[in-house]
Amino acid sequence: MIRYLIKNNFKLMVRSITNSLLVVICPLILIALLSSAFDDMMSRYDGDADIIAGYRIEGKNVPSEMIDAFKDGAKDNGYILKEYTEGDPEEILRNEDMGGFVVFKDDTYTIYQNNDHKEEAKILEYSVNAFYENALAGKVGVKTDSVKIEPEHPDYMPAIDSIDYYGIIEVVYFGWCAIVCGAGIFMSEKKYRISKKLRVSALSETKLYLAKFVPIVSVVILGNAATTLLSIILFKVHWGNPVLSALIVLFSVSAATALGLMAYNIFDNIVVTIIAVFALVWFAGFFGGSFETYMFSLHPMSVKLISPIYHINRALVELSCMGHSDYVASSIMYCAAIIIVCSAVAVLAGSIRKRGKA
Repeated sequence: MIRYLIKNNFKLMVRSITNSLLVVICPLILIALLSSAFDDMMSRYDGDADIIAGYRIEGKNVPSEMIDAFKDGAKDNGYILKEYTEGDPEEILRNEDMGGFVVFKDDTYTIYQNNDHKEEAKILEYSVNAFYENALAGKVGVKTDSVKIEPEHPDYMPAIDSIDYYGIIEVVYFGWCAIVCGAGIFMSEKKYRISKKLRVSALSETKLYLAKFVPIVSVVILGNAATTLLSIILFKVHWGNPVLSALIVLFSVSAATALGLMAYNIFDNIVVTIIAVFALVWFAGFFGGSFETYMFSLHPMSVKLISPIYHINRALVELSCMGHSDYVASSIMYCAAIIIVCSAVAVLAGSIRKRGKA
């Protein structure tokens, strides 16, 4: 009997155009809109392969050996130096779109910086300063490691672009609206008074609960899978650790479904249920990073940690950009707790209503 109910409820949900729009189309629209809106904020600096800088010799006593040595050292460190014997340095910077311009004099130098290439200009300034000090100390023509920049890579969270971020986040957010996908089941039960017939059947309240829980989770998961596949094809979204990410999404959708069914068994009204669940999900998503990225939001950490969506979002995002996350365990345990508690309350509320109307 329960398998028959699960199969019928599943078919009823799959045939709904509204479910396809909610679970598949709407997330794709928001991914496109939000990723575009936050693209500049989440973009990262990628330096050119070679830094182009200009130079000029104005001093009469600047040794040619020093300039040759500097040019060789600059080449080893990713610089391309171009000599300009005339012209205003600032105009040259603007016209040639270079990182910086160096004017060598007898015992000093002047560096002109391009505001559009501040990072390159700072690197150039450091290199020129280090080399010039060595030159004045009599180390002209000697290539030393003191001029070469040795990058270090401390532990940090790699940047994630807006497409990857919202391509993951919006799948989670719409998954938490799972109860809306089950609206067809509840409306059909009300219209044909199926719920009254089921109350006098031999099925327990737990089985009646599972007859709704299983098809809702299944349909939403299938919708999420379709959204994920389309986002990968259309937007090149990168998911990290597919198996672990899929497990987190499964727990997320199951928790959302349990929450929605609990609300429905308490209110016994699909409209009130959707409003109540949507309000909770919106606030959880607001503090969890579904609209404003959780990396840049100013909400206190204690508030973020209350939201289950924050744990899920952070786990999936960090899996995408780092391959691991300390929030995997907390996201799964948080969702598991919601599933257990909400399912128990939903079954209890259904049993009370069944006895009251018996």
